[in-house]
Amino acid sequence: MMLTISHGVPTDIRSVIVAEAGERPNNTTTMEKNTRPLTQEQRKEFVQLLKDAKSRILENLSDSRWKRLDKARKIARQSLFERIGAAELVKKVEDAKKIAKDSEQALVKLGIVFTSSGAIDLTGANADQYSTEIEEKAFDIIEAQKEESRKLYERAILNVLSTESVEDAKALVEPLV
Repeated sequence: MMLTISHGVPTDIRSVIVAEAGERPNNTTTMEKNTRPLTQEQRKEFVQLLKDAKSRILENLSDSRWKRLDKARKIARQSLFERIGAAELVKKVEDAKKIAKDSEQALVKLGIVFTSSGAIDLTGANADQYSTEIEEKAFDIIEAQKEESRKLYERAILNVLSTESVEDAKALVEPLV
């Protein structure tokens, strides 16, 4: 059976009608807040609690001013970098420095370091272990350069001897002198 009740009917009458029609009545009751008026003494206590909390917070903020100031400066700097268009470049430099630092640490594990002048060198046992190999390779490089230069000038001498004109000989000699 379908029953339609107008919203204009008071709720207490509506619940009786619904109950008689076989529907379950709404037995929920509304709890009223028991509000007490705030006395002048209670107001003073609440105000004092707030004053104490304010003093405590402000004191803590003053004590940690240096820490907070550094953070505030960092935020202000970042804002400035964004305003002048340097934020992306700063990020790239920071990333590059991180990569360089990580790479240097990996090189140290391999026995390779950057000297104070920025040169790359071997450390301790690695320097001893590889110094002979490095010296031999360096000597071979110098000898190869020397041999290449010797061949260049010998070819030039042969070409000058085989040339017939002064202009051709001059063209062969000028770049090498």
